[in-house]
Amino acid sequence: MQNVIWDKPVVVGGKLVFGPLEARRFLMTDWPHKKDSNFAAADACILRALDGRASPDEARELFEAALHSAALVTTFDYKLAG
Repeated sequence: MQNVIWDKPVVVGGKLVFGPLEARRFLMTDWPHKKDSNFAAADACILRALDGRASPDEARELFEAALHSAALVTTFDYKLAG
């Protein structure tokens, strides 16, 4: 399992999600909505990214798409202080 982080975290529900591992954890424990096809696509791609069969960027794109589909607030241009 690869523990990679994204260049910029995804902000959702007051939480920062830094990479595929945290995105997977969010999908499994904090997902507040019905799981639809966007959720399934994101989950599958995140699992592939964790074992090196997909890129972390692809996993992020599908994670963000699932968040949009569920109408969860996200911030894509979050800048780290400093």
